[in-house]
Amino acid sequence: MRGKLIRYKFLLLAVLLFATAAFDAFSFSFSPMSVSIDPSGPGAVMTYKITNESDKQLAVSIKVTTRVIDIDGTEKNEPADKVFLIFPSRVVLKPNSAQNVKIQYRGNPSLKTEAAYRVIAEQLPVDFTKAQGSGVNILLTYVAALYVTPKNAQAKIQFSNAIGAIKEGAAGLSVTVRNAGDLHGLISTSVLKIQTPQATVEFSGDVMREIEGQNLLALSERRFFVPWEGVVEGAQYQGTFEAVIE
Repeated sequence: MRGKLIRYKFLLLAVLLFATAAFDAFSFSFSPMSVSIDPSGPGAVMTYKITNESDKQLAVSIKVTTRVIDIDGTEKNEPADKVFLIFPSRVVLKPNSAQNVKIQYRGNPSLKTEAAYRVIAEQLPVDFTKAQGSGVNILLTYVAALYVTPKNAQAKIQFSNAIGAIKEGAAGLSVTVRNAGDLHGLISTSVLKIQTPQATVEFSGDVMREIEGQNLLALSERRFFVPWEGVVEGAQYQGTFEAVIE
């Protein structure tokens, strides 16, 4: 898995910040979008490719940030300049050309738990046509996933708790699950089973939509809501959580 594309549903955030002409006037591609590298050795380096797919010159900057997702799914990022070497960190691409960028991890070589990062490739607001007249600025940003993964890492998704709650006027369960493993896991086909004095109640399919497709980073927790009319508000429930982890 080291240095190769992960077979995950990668996350692509392409944001158009300003446009006054057709999209293809200024556009570029960036890959790979999700990858895992080693904490040390030759596998600690990844090569990214930036391709200018337009007929205009453009500039792109590349940076790496940390990646932390809190219990409610909010992602927080901080600069990770001290643990990565990026060469080059800024590129100017001629029309219909491409350039490779190498990113090397230089942090703790003895990681015990996978560390998650973001690689951000952002078009810079440089108008190379200004000398020839008015130009167009279309700023495109790619936000890729980068994981530094120790050997034999595995995700371990566990049920933590479930509490009866009301959300936006609807009754249901506030459920917390935890990834106790040392590898991130993408959740799909999730099944929640809740114990009641009368029976075991099973939840799957559409009612599990808040957690479906979510990424639980190593040693993190996520809280999600499951609609259920039979819930007692404030009551705590025992249960189990199962899912396909990709």
